[in-house]
Amino acid sequence: MNVHAASVLAALLLASAACAGTDTNKPGSDVTDLTAVVGAPPVVTPPVTGTPSTSSNFAGPGLSGLALVSDDFTKYSNTADLLSNITSIAGGTGAWNNSFYGDGLNAGLAELDKTVLYNGHATMKYNQSGGVYLTPQLHAYFPSRPHIWYRAKVRFSPGFTTAGVTANAANAYKLLSWGWNGPDGSGRVEITNTSQYELYESVQTGPSRTGGGAIMTAGNINTEWTDGGWYDYIIEVDHSQPIGMIRLWRAKDGQSPIYQGQMQEKMDDGSSMPPLTNISVGLNFNQVRAPNQNQAVWWGEWEVVDGAQHPNPFGVSQ
Repeated sequence: MNVHAASVLAALLLASAACAGTDTNKPGSDVTDLTAVVGAPPVVTPPVTGTPSTSSNFAGPGLSGLALVSDDFTKYSNTADLLSNITSIAGGTGAWNNSFYGDGLNAGLAELDKTVLYNGHATMKYNQSGGVYLTPQLHAYFPSRPHIWYRAKVRFSPGFTTAGVTANAANAYKLLSWGWNGPDGSGRVEITNTSQYELYESVQTGPSRTGGGAIMTAGNINTEWTDGGWYDYIIEVDHSQPIGMIRLWRAKDGQSPIYQGQMQEKMDDGSSMPPLTNISVGLNFNQVRAPNQNQAVWWGEWEVVDGAQHPNPFGVSQ
């Protein structure tokens, strides 16, 4: 789904800002989300300064063919073409009301990489330069669904870190997220406490949490930041019942996804969790990175599948 009605997108744009907002309602949170302190950064298009790409081609599984919305970056011929499919609101060059990526920030730090390949095709590289906290944050939208599966293939540059130089700011990167129409907030897979995975979801009305709030630790970084390999992340988000459920699987790509666990999520007033309308491919980076900490994240492919039509599209086990 590449074209969105202007009225729908306008509403979603208001909600999406919360995806990069504070973690003040997160249980046990005692550090600051830097984005919330300094505000949304200006859209910039600096020179590409992330870590240099080295020639690589990983032969992983392709898209399932079942997706509501997906991207494997085969439809772009170069970085300019990629940016033309990202709304100018996010720093791309596309029209605000019919770009494939309809929202986000800092798209000028993204590039189409033809040297680091996934299944023989180019990938999308997010440059995270030293001395700043800026990183691309791209959102894609789909018709409202109560139950989705979201899968992404991700590669980190060797030497990647969530640590930085800002005191009292979390060593965190919100890797993947999902959102809804109406209330604020988001769900996300986050790397926090420097190297710990967390699965989290919060529905908010302004700063007040009105649903969700549970948090699950889901293991720690192992070789993701040292071996230059691809990694597989699978998220199931089921809001079809009054008590919703979110689940996570992850593994090095090419290995069987390992079940990390699940959490129940519900609205405080007993109503259903809101239907899902969008995902993010990368969200905010909390820290200002050290001046020489030039790093990058690559995306090989991602897809969102309707969980009502396809109860287990990726054949994972618990």
